[in-house]
Amino acid sequence: MATVLFISEDRLKTSTALNYNIDTEYLLPFVKISQDKHLQAILGTKLYEKLENDIKGTNGASLTGEYKILVDDYIQDALVHYAIVEALPFISYKIANGSITQKNSENGTAASKTDVDWLIRKQMDSAEFYGQRIIDYLIYKTGSFPEYSTNANSDIEPISNAFNPGIKID
Repeated sequence: MATVLFISEDRLKTSTALNYNIDTEYLLPFVKISQDKHLQAILGTKLYEKLENDIKGTNGASLTGEYKILVDDYIQDALVHYAIVEALPFISYKIANGSITQKNSENGTAASKTDVDWLIRKQMDSAEFYGQRIIDYLIYKTGSFPEYSTNANSDIEPISNAFNPGIKID
């Protein structure tokens, strides 16, 4: 089955600090991971599958009305940041047969793990903000999205809060 992405390659690059020289093919698996891990948790299985089928049908032409607004104005904003969160730890590495290597830049200094962790946290802050906007919009427009509340059995139930407070131990 072909992978259905909720965002275009161009939107991914124009909505983030990613360099246009980065190979988009490298980023696409992280978009799919973000959709599965984060977006499906926000939307729930039934609404996620409805959107996926609408996007797949006639190159997105069957995505209309409130569903199109949801994808274009809410989901894509969150998805770009979730995808970067997933991609950042791997961007400077190349995994090949028999080895894992770290790429070097001739014009810059490699970022430290602390720097990368900071970037991931900043991207996650943005992703959670936009993820919460999706949740708030879905709650406000519940009548427009009947799939949002029809999950059952092994379906993923939508989360009610996109912000992860982390673990606090006193």
